[in-house]
Amino acid sequence: MALPPIRSSREQPPLVAVLGGAGAMGRAVVFDLARAGHPVRILESDRAAARRVARRYGGRACEVESADAMDPAALALKLQGAAALVNCAPYRLNLGAMDAALRAGCHYVDLGGLFHTTRKQLRRHADFRRAGLLAVLGMGSAPGIANVLARTAADPLRRVRSIRIYNGGADRTRYASPLPFAFSPATILDEFTLPPVVFERGRFRSVPPLSGGEDFPFELGTQRVHLSLHSEVATLPLTYRRRGIRACTFKIAYDRELIWRLRLLIDLGLVDRRPGPRGVAPRDMLLDCFRRLPPPPEFVDDTDSLAVVVEGEDERGPVVVRHDLTARAQRVPPLSAVARDTGFPPAIVARMILDGTITERGVLPPERCVPAGELLAALARRGMRARRRATRPR
Repeated sequence: MALPPIRSSREQPPLVAVLGGAGAMGRAVVFDLARAGHPVRILESDRAAARRVARRYGGRACEVESADAMDPAALALKLQGAAALVNCAPYRLNLGAMDAALRAGCHYVDLGGLFHTTRKQLRRHADFRRAGLLAVLGMGSAPGIANVLARTAADPLRRVRSIRIYNGGADRTRYASPLPFAFSPATILDEFTLPPVVFERGRFRSVPPLSGGEDFPFELGTQRVHLSLHSEVATLPLTYRRRGIRACTFKIAYDRELIWRLRLLIDLGLVDRRPGPRGVAPRDMLLDCFRRLPPPPEFVDDTDSLAVVVEGEDERGPVVVRHDLTARAQRVPPLSAVARDTGFPPAIVARMILDGTITERGVLPPERCVPAGELLAALARRGMRARRRATRPR
């Protein structure tokens, strides 16, 4: 199917659809696109929530459609007229959303697929390339910004030894809920229970969930981090295999109270996917209970911090290059730090695809197609500035 034409700068920019646009990340995508003048179509199962987001974050150029992401054919019909789809729905819907974008003839950007889904998505490369389309996988914060920071550090090196990614944060919000979630509870449960994949000594292997604990010094202070299943590890070792990469890991700092409470639920068997005696899986029941928890306040006062550490060699010898980026919440309109550094990058990249800044086609991770300088400059204009530091072993 032919792509909608890219209009001249004097005409209205192309329409961008946002799947899951009423969620925390989706709101940030809608806001950033609308602020840039793009008409936005929010695709949501909850039309009332979508209308509220349209009024508050999207303005007059925002429209709302109900959508079932479980039905790619029906979703493709809702994408008619859109030049790009930004998918902010839970990662388990990624493959269906990609199919819908391909059917509708629009570009595609998502927030990541927790390693295994990302690997399945990469197999669609030839399909998207033949259609003249680009799908960028994992273009949020981590994955997303983290991949681009890794590219910034690794590309100038003659040899890359390791890429290690760390994600920390702080939240000063007072919640009514005993289990506040920054993003999809189902995804967090998967990060707590699915074995992380690490790349060590040139090989991929699985390790126990939340293993590999260490204290890591972020810009906002030292925090305890653990290994977690993530998409960066699925692609960066493949991107830099010709540079000799031997190790790649992702570690995240979860709130200690959240770890303790979720571990209790896990130990009680409440995240088991197998149906019980009455045909209901404990995990499904638990997720239904999570949906009944008090919603977070409108303004979440948090901070999110990324650190990417690349070890390798340049023309002067061994070097360690570290990049840091910290995001903070904004009050008007209310967007958490996690929403800003996760939602703004896919909006920025969607615009880059549509204005011709990005010309690659197929299915690619961020480090293979997103120009680092342009993305980091755009993030800096939004108050998220990356800092670089290089050190040499003595």
